[in-house]
Amino acid sequence: MDKERLQDELRIFKVSSLSSQLNEMRNDLKRNHSSNNFKLFPCGPEAPEWKYFSGKCYFFSLRKATWHRAKVLCEEEHSHLAVVSSRAKQNFIMYRTRNERFWIGLSDENKEGEWKWIDGTNYATTYTFWKEGEPNNSDQNEDCAHLWTYGEWNDVHCTYECYYVCEKPAPP
Repeated sequence: MDKERLQDELRIFKVSSLSSQLNEMRNDLKRNHSSNNFKLFPCGPEAPEWKYFSGKCYFFSLRKATWHRAKVLCEEEHSHLAVVSSRAKQNFIMYRTRNERFWIGLSDENKEGEWKWIDGTNYATTYTFWKEGEPNNSDQNEDCAHLWTYGEWNDVHCTYECYYVCEKPAPP
């Protein structure tokens, strides 16, 4: 009788162990980046509101904020305000902003006329898409850049409230 009971307990243990392994395999499969969810949502199935473009993920806000608040909100999402470093990226962002004002990660707050990208990208060697006559520092203290009509860039007071675009690397 003891031998049969021991064999039953051993079977239960094996079934339980196999069940645990199976559950772990299912969880691994859910996390697997080649799964259908990552094909549908390359920025991660838990973040379908992020849009994928050229190895990066972009979030287009639905609420307005000042430039500094937008910077913090992007950082809270482990990202930064978008850096528009090519014509292709400009077109991607411009298409999605639909003539609304959206902050990008460009400012000359530290020194007037010395524009800097938030991530340290060299402004002098990157693509620019300023609206004709911009940046003009009209009314002084126009130190932050945003996309405006037709996606063209404009400098405006950093305290102005508009939408914003966050950017981060796509998951590996």
